Amino acid sequence: MVDNDNAYLCTMKSKTQSLDGVRNRFLTTLRLGYFPPTTSTISVENIFDKYESKKNLPKMDIALAWYCHYGVLTLFKGVNQTKACLCPPNYFGSQCQWQSQRVSLTLQFKMNNSIYSTTIYQLIIMLIDEQGTIVSNHEQIIYIPAHHCNTKFNIYLLYPHRPKHSSTSYSIRTDLFDKSTLDYWTSWYLPIPFQFLPVNRISTQLIIPEVPENEQCTLSCGEHGRCVRYTNMNKLFFCRCDQGYSGTFCNNTHQCQCSNDSLCLVPSICVCPLNKFGSHCYLKRSICQSTNNPCQHNGHCIPLDDRINLHALICVCKEDYHGERCQYRMNQIDILIDETILTRSSTFFIHYIIAFNESAKHKRITTLKKIAFGHSIMTIYLSQTFNILFTQIPDGDYYLVVLREKFIRSEYIHTQMSLANRCLPVHDLLNETFRQYEYLRRIKYYPLLCRQYSQVMCFYEENNICICDTDRFSNCFEFNHTIKYDCSGKNLCYNDGRCFLNNETCPSTFTCVCNDCYYGTQCQFSTKGFIFSLDPILGYHIKPSISLHRQPFIVKLSIAITTIMLISQLIMGSLCIATFQLKKTREVGCGYYLLASSVSSMCMIIVLTIKIWQLVISQMSIETNRSILVVSCVSIEIILKSCLALSEWLNACVAIERMFSIIKGATFDKKKSRKIAKRMIFVVIIFIILTHIHDPFHRQLINDLDGNQQRIWCLSQYSSAVTEYNTFITLFHFFVPFSINLISALVLITVAARSRVKVESKQSFMQHFQSKLNQHKHIIIAPSILLLLGLPRLITSFILECMRSPRQSWLYLIGYFLSFIPSMLTLFVFVLPSETYKSALDKAIQRWIRPFCRRS
Repeated sequence: MVDNDNAYLCTMKSKTQSLDGVRNRFLTTLRLGYFPPTTSTISVENIFDKYESKKNLPKMDIALAWYCHYGVLTLFKGVNQTKACLCPPNYFGSQCQWQSQRVSLTLQFKMNNSIYSTTIYQLIIMLIDEQGTIVSNHEQIIYIPAHHCNTKFNIYLLYPHRPKHSSTSYSIRTDLFDKSTLDYWTSWYLPIPFQFLPVNRISTQLIIPEVPENEQCTLSCGEHGRCVRYTNMNKLFFCRCDQGYSGTFCNNTHQCQCSNDSLCLVPSICVCPLNKFGSHCYLKRSICQSTNNPCQHNGHCIPLDDRINLHALICVCKEDYHGERCQYRMNQIDILIDETILTRSSTFFIHYIIAFNESAKHKRITTLKKIAFGHSIMTIYLSQTFNILFTQIPDGDYYLVVLREKFIRSEYIHTQMSLANRCLPVHDLLNETFRQYEYLRRIKYYPLLCRQYSQVMCFYEENNICICDTDRFSNCFEFNHTIKYDCSGKNLCYNDGRCFLNNETCPSTFTCVCNDCYYGTQCQFSTKGFIFSLDPILGYHIKPSISLHRQPFIVKLSIAITTIMLISQLIMGSLCIATFQLKKTREVGCGYYLLASSVSSMCMIIVLTIKIWQLVISQMSIETNRSILVVSCVSIEIILKSCLALSEWLNACVAIERMFSIIKGATFDKKKSRKIAKRMIFVVIIFIILTHIHDPFHRQLINDLDGNQQRIWCLSQYSSAVTEYNTFITLFHFFVPFSINLISALVLITVAARSRVKVESKQSFMQHFQSKLNQHKHIIIAPSILLLLGLPRLITSFILECMRSPRQSWLYLIGYFLSFIPSMLTLFVFVLPSETYKSALDKAIQRWIRPFCRRS
């Protein structure tokens, strides 16, 4: 026995299917409301409704209409009213009753990377004979991927003789050029399978490669030709001849009559530039002149086939306009995103829901928007109608940002994305009892949830999303939460990034959602491993084309810290260099090591300052000279790494020499020590350079588009083997010098303690050891301080694995600057604790001050 309330559920085939009794009920916008409220009085209308006025066509005699078959009838006035037929090229005869022998060709073009750009291409379709000679008949097509997406071009090519020579076999060659520059792009070869047929019907799809064809092949084409491989035929080649040359191997000369700014393929075929037309490209087209641009609002005007209509053109509109002549302003939606949401993601899905009320099922369009770093407003321009707009964090929450019961054209909408308009999972709204219900029993209670929770705007479950309407009832519709985004099977993103097209049918752009530790337009850059470089840490914070005083605080603070470090090191470094230039401080090798270390530290801080300013001016687009940027990119990083490692190794050399001086005692040879020091400095420098020599060979300057911001990155891209080597070398240059410092200090104190035991036997070894430890504690403290200051560099690079987001830059920036501090502490670690070096420092300062005292 079934109660009346549940009787309609009996026809259900499964728990998750729609109800049979309401199968034809679709999403309706009735009482959906407007959120945010409308602020304009623009009339509500559908921009796609077009009404054309009916034209009264004159009556025509059927017999006359078909007199010329596929031709055009002309009547000459007179008593007899003479008839004549104008035949198209594929027909001939007095009444166009005979067909010409020809190839009927249907072509469709696809982009290899699935992205349909606004690049303008020129296609030349030609018949060629068995020797590859181009015959006179050909066709030209202007192809714009973004405009002609999925367009099928129907053309025909006539054989050169009527009737066709049965002994000659023909094929089709199609050349592609960049219309703007007339640069050659690629070629395709199409065989004609049944040569005996009077009309051959060929239909094919050609793939346009991402880059121009430049593969080398073995065909000998002489001095005036280049061997080219057909894109669709890997083992078939031809000779592409220079202008003025033709023939199978480009050994024939001909007089070219094309204009100077055009491209001459053969005497009968000229490829015209964008603003010219005609058989020899001497006629100018004025339809797209900048002074009389038919495209409104600075749209880009592109002329089309001049053989059909001299006034035919295409307008490529700016982002915020649309229409045949860019005459309509797109709807603009500004979405203010809460800072707590931005910390989770800077990339968002935009779901548009279009309701057709009772006539059809709703339509869903999903795009993806990436917000440039430092911005909190997401601006969307759209021309298509919509009723509901959701935003979604990838694999996360949904937010209801716009509701429109009826679409309003050219409307400006300002809304926000915050916790207040987050769509809750339905399980958060149901108590434990309702959660246990089966799907069909549970869904009956959804309409009551909006009344029970007055602040809820929407909620969702595994199959549906529900909107709370103005009457506080739920308006639910189907929504697939598990759509796979992989750019239609051609993932253009690296490192397992998710690829998303702005339009599934005819995409013009794509966006990548990167996994943690990866960034860039195609997720091609990584912060994994030890890539301790300033570019990924600070680069995203620098805003292009904005003055320095308006840059974010972290940028200005980094410049201030670097400036303080530079001034400090110039002072401390100069004092150290002056100290170790005195002959007294260089009686043993330690003085030479510390002198070289002081010079290295000063150079390092100067290069660091150059590095940060180079990064700032390149990201701000002040310096655009690529040669300068390339040189600085390749050289600065290796200098910084080498100077940093050199200081640590020279400090280790000081520790080793001190240890040997204690061990040798009175037999320690100071002269030999100086000779060894000079040689060791040279050996250490060469060793460090050789271990870092891989970096400049793998470092390059890369252009990347971040949102609408063009950025230039100086990055190293290592293979897995080089990455492992780089990690090993980094650890080696850090831990080995530290270990040498620590071991040498312990050996020094132990040897000193044992020698004291022999002299004063009343005290134990441990007492002497503790005494010597207190006496030489600066020797232990120095490497310990150096280790502690270097630890942040290792922690941020190895333990934390990678920088997951530019918004986590502070920790990595602190670690980056701390890594340079140990090299700056020579004055405090080595000079001031030593009485010999301290007295030499006093003498050096007095020598500097004395000239000023005499003048005063």
